[in-house]
Amino acid sequence: MPSFLRQILILLWKDLLIDLRRKENFLSMLLFSTLTLLIFQFAMGDDQRTFRLALPGIIWVVFMLTGVLSLNKSYQQDSEHGCISGLLLAPLDRTVLFFGKFLANVCFLLVAQLLFLALCFLFFPLRVQHWPSMPGILLAGTVGFSALGTLLTAMTASLKGREVLLPILLFPLMVPGLLSLVNLTAYLLFDTRPEQVNAWWNLLLGFDVLLLVVSVLGFEFVMEE
Repeated sequence: MPSFLRQILILLWKDLLIDLRRKENFLSMLLFSTLTLLIFQFAMGDDQRTFRLALPGIIWVVFMLTGVLSLNKSYQQDSEHGCISGLLLAPLDRTVLFFGKFLANVCFLLVAQLLFLALCFLFFPLRVQHWPSMPGILLAGTVGFSALGTLLTAMTASLKGREVLLPILLFPLMVPGLLSLVNLTAYLLFDTRPEQVNAWWNLLLGFDVLLLVVSVLGFEFVMEE
């Protein structure tokens, strides 16, 4: 196995092991997403039209809010014990640090997202119309969010009020991807506007590639600073 890949896997395992042992990140995200979903469920009631219009957006808004909690806690737990300083002093390429943290965020958010969707199926009368598209939509949404979130978390980690700054920077930049995800989720759940699916997929995948490239290049500069 190439040393570059082995180093990434070691960093990935480190972050996953910390999350598995501490459990507080996962529990806080699950509690927050459950409460938010219950509030929306009570607000929408039995109005099926409102339900169909709002649910795809609700799913991804709740995902982004819980994802910000995860990103903040993930970087904070490394900073508390000087882990970041040690990694920066180690003879590692900055790209290795980015991919290690990025992949850990992707794995953690995917698990949280699957559990959140299970709650959606529990609380709402859902029937997935296009099962084959579901893994791709979840992965594409998580990859773009995690790439940008990893970069912005590193940028704001040493600033005061980083908990507020991160969503202020992250949410506006995610708008193109969020629009694509909401429309693709509406198609997935309710078969809405099938003629537009290819256009939304092209926008989402292109946006993910752009975010990943910019984040990789920007992370090295941020870490040097």
